[in-house]
Amino acid sequence: MKRACVVTALFLFLAALAWPAGLDGDWKGAFDFDGNSVPVVLHLTAKGADVTGSIEGMPSSPTDIKEGKLDGDTVTFWINTDYQGTTYKLVYKGKLAGDEIHFQFGTEDGSWGTDLVVKRA
Repeated sequence: MKRACVVTALFLFLAALAWPAGLDGDWKGAFDFDGNSVPVVLHLTAKGADVTGSIEGMPSSPTDIKEGKLDGDTVTFWINTDYQGTTYKLVYKGKLAGDEIHFQFGTEDGSWGTDLVVKRA
C-alpha cells in the first residue's frame, strides 16, 4: 500500500512538471521587421480553452487579439493591424514551453511572416 502511494505521488509530481505553465500575464519579446527589432508586449488571459488579451508594439497599438485558443501547449489567435494605410490580418501560432512562447506569425495570405519568442514578464 505504501509503495502504491509513493508511485501515485511520483506520477502526479511528474504530470505536474509536464503540464504547461499558466498563460495568464504579460509576455515580452521582439521580432525582426526589415532588419529592425520590434519590441512587443502580449497581455494574455486564458479561461479554459479561450484566450483573450491584447498586444502592444504593433502600429495600431494596443491591439485586441481575436479568436484566441489554447489547445494543450498550442496558442493561436489573430489581430488586425494597420501599416502604411492598409489593414492586415496577422495570424499567430505558438507553442508554450514553461516561461516562453515560440510564435510563428504573419499575414493571413502568407505573403509575409516571421518568428517571435516572448518570455513571461
